[in-house]
Amino acid sequence: MVFTGIFLATLTGFLLVNRFSPKFNLCEKIGLSFPIGIFCVTITMLLMDAVSIPLKRDNILIGMLILLVIIALLLWKKYREIFDEFKKSFKISLGDYNIIWLICIIIIIYVENMNFQKCMFWPPFDRDSMAGFETIGYIISKEFTLKELSIFQQDYITTIRNAGSCITYAPMVQLSYAFIYGFGAETSKIIPGLMYAFFLLAFYGVSKRTINKTGAAIITLFVLLTPEMIAWSSLSMTNVIHAVFASLAIIYLAVWFRERQKYDLFLSAFLLAINMFCRTEGIVFIGAAFSVLFVDMWINKHYKKYAFFALIALSTTIVWNIFMKINGIYAESIAITKPFWDTEKMSIIWKYMVSLFKSTQYYGVSFIVLLIGFLGNLWFLIKKRNNIYLLSMMLLAMLFYLILIYQIEYKWDRIENVLMYSVKRFMFCFIPLIWFYVASNKSVLWVLNKTELFLSVSKK
Repeated sequence: MVFTGIFLATLTGFLLVNRFSPKFNLCEKIGLSFPIGIFCVTITMLLMDAVSIPLKRDNILIGMLILLVIIALLLWKKYREIFDEFKKSFKISLGDYNIIWLICIIIIIYVENMNFQKCMFWPPFDRDSMAGFETIGYIISKEFTLKELSIFQQDYITTIRNAGSCITYAPMVQLSYAFIYGFGAETSKIIPGLMYAFFLLAFYGVSKRTINKTGAAIITLFVLLTPEMIAWSSLSMTNVIHAVFASLAIIYLAVWFRERQKYDLFLSAFLLAINMFCRTEGIVFIGAAFSVLFVDMWINKHYKKYAFFALIALSTTIVWNIFMKINGIYAESIAITKPFWDTEKMSIIWKYMVSLFKSTQYYGVSFIVLLIGFLGNLWFLIKKRNNIYLLSMMLLAMLFYLILIYQIEYKWDRIENVLMYSVKRFMFCFIPLIWFYVASNKSVLWVLNKTELFLSVSKK
C-alpha cells in the first residue's frame, strides 16, 4: 500500500502540473509531481478533518481518487496537447549533450543515491522531529485526526499552548507523515527522501529553460553539494522540504518575468501557497514576490493577474487559519506587533547573520559566489536591469526575514540559540536561488552558452 499511496500522490501532482500547462518540460513535470502531489494529499486530509471525516487509509484513498478524477476531468481538452508534448520529450539528439553535462549528471545521481540510502537507513532521531513533526504525524495516523489530537489537549500536556508550541506549526509535513504511516510505511522518511530527489529534477528542469543543459547540470550539482543542506535533507525536519517550495516559487516567478508565460506565474503562486503550508516563515517570500510583482503590475497595468496571484498564494494561509480558529488551535503569541528599536538585539542578529553568510561549513561557496556573481554582473544590472527581478526578490526576502526575527519575542529560547540553529536552516531556501541567479546572469550565461557551443562543435 505504501507504493500505491506514493504512486497516486505522484500521479495527482503530474496531472496537476499538466493542468497548469502541458508545455513544461518532462523534467519539470516529473520533478514537481511528487512535491505537488503530497501537498494535494495533505490539503485534502485537512479538509476531511475539518468536516470530521476520520483520516483512515480507506477514507484518504477515496479522497485521493476523487481528487484524481476531478483533475483528470479538468484535463480532458488538453490530452492531445499533453501527448504531443510528451512525444517531443523523447526526441533526443546526442549532439545536445557533452562530457561536462554527463560528468555532472553522473555525480548528481551517485551522490543523491547515497544521500537517499542514508535517509532511509537511519530512523527519525533529531530532537525537533521527535518533539514535533514526526511524533505528530505518527499520532495522527493512529488517532485519525489533527484537530482533536490527544497531545493537543491542555489537560494532557499542560505546556501545549506556551510560546513556540508545536500546536500551531503549519501542518503539511505532519500530515504527509500521517499519510505515509497510514498506508503502512515503517518510517516516514520516504517523504523527505523523495522530496529532495524530485526537487533536484525539478530544479534542473526549470534551470535548463533559462540557462542551458550544461549550466543547469552544473548548478544542480552545486546545490546538491551544499554541505549543511544535503545533511538536513536526510532528516525528518521541515526546513529542506520548505526550501523546495520557497525556492522553486521564486524561480518560477523570475522565469515569468523573463518569458511572460501565464502558467509560470500561476505555478509560482501555487508553490508560494504550499510554502506557507510548510512553514509560516514562508510569508517573507510571499512578501518579496508581492512587492516586486506589484511594481511590475503597476507599470504594466495587470491588476487582475496580481489579484489572482495574491489569492492563490494566500489560499493555504487562509484555510489553515480558519481551521485553527474553528478548532481552538492556538498558542501564546511570540510576535511583537508594534515597531521598536533595540540596539543590542539588532547587533546580536546582525552578528549572527554575517557569520552565517560567511560560513562555508554550512553553505559551501554559495554566498561567496553570490557576491562574485553580483559584482560580475553589475554593469548589465545597471545598464540592462539584467536579473533585477530575481535579485530584488532575494534581497527583499532576506530583509523581511531579518525584520521577522527582530520582531519576535524569544520566550521559549535564547535568541542566540535560535540564530545559531533555526535561522541557519531557513537559509537553505536561498541556496537554489543563489545558484540560479548567478548562472542566469548575462555575463555567466554568455560563458555557459559559449562553452556548450564549443563542446558541441568539438564533438562534431
